[in-house]
Amino acid sequence: MEVDLPKVPLEAGLGPENPPCPACGEPLFPWLELPGGKGLARRCEACGLGVLAETGDSGMALTDFDLGRTDDGLIAFDNRASFQASLTGAGWAGLETERSYRFTPEAVARLVAFRDQKVVGRKLAFGRSLIGMWQSAINTFTFGHNVALGTLGDTPSVEADRAWKRALDWFITVVLAVPVFILALPLEALATLVGRAGCYRVELEVL
Repeated sequence: MEVDLPKVPLEAGLGPENPPCPACGEPLFPWLELPGGKGLARRCEACGLGVLAETGDSGMALTDFDLGRTDDGLIAFDNRASFQASLTGAGWAGLETERSYRFTPEAVARLVAFRDQKVVGRKLAFGRSLIGMWQSAINTFTFGHNVALGTLGDTPSVEADRAWKRALDWFITVVLAVPVFILALPLEALATLVGRAGCYRVELEVL
C-alpha cells in the first residue's frame, strides 16, 4: 500500500550548506565538482541558476549577467538548463569560465525583475550552441577540459596535469572531431526544438 508522505518545501533546505539562490531565494544544492579542482558548483532546483563561485546576491548575479551584452544590445548566456549541460554533466563546456554564474531562461526572468525589467525577446545563438555541444561531448573523453576551444582563445580551458595526458587529449580531440560533430548537430537541433538550446541571446525591456 502506498503511503502519502508530506511534501517538504524547498525552502526547508536553506542553511549554511545550502545558501539562498540570488535569483529566487530557494536553497542552492551541491551540483558537481568543477574541472581542475576549482571547487563545488551549486544549482537551484527552482529556477535552475548555476553558481560556480561565491554565492553572492541578486546584484552580483545581474552584474555577471550583463557581462554577456553584445554590440547589438542583446545579452548572451550559456543555458544551464540545456540538453548539453544535462547530458554531459561535469563535461559541459560552459563550466570552464571566469564568470561566477550560469543562467537559465527562468533565472534570467527572475533576476531582471529585481530592476523592474522583463525579457521581451529571445534569440537562438545556434552556432555557439552547436560548438558548445561538440566540445562538451569531447570533454567526456579527455583528461583536460575545453582543449579545442581553449586553444582557439574563445573559451577558458583546463589542461591535463601531465604531458602524456595533454598529448592524448589532442589525439582524442582530432580523432573524434568529425564523428562527434555529426552526432552533436542533430542533438542540438532537437534541443533547439524543445527550448533547451545551449546558448540564447535575450532582449530586455528598456528602463
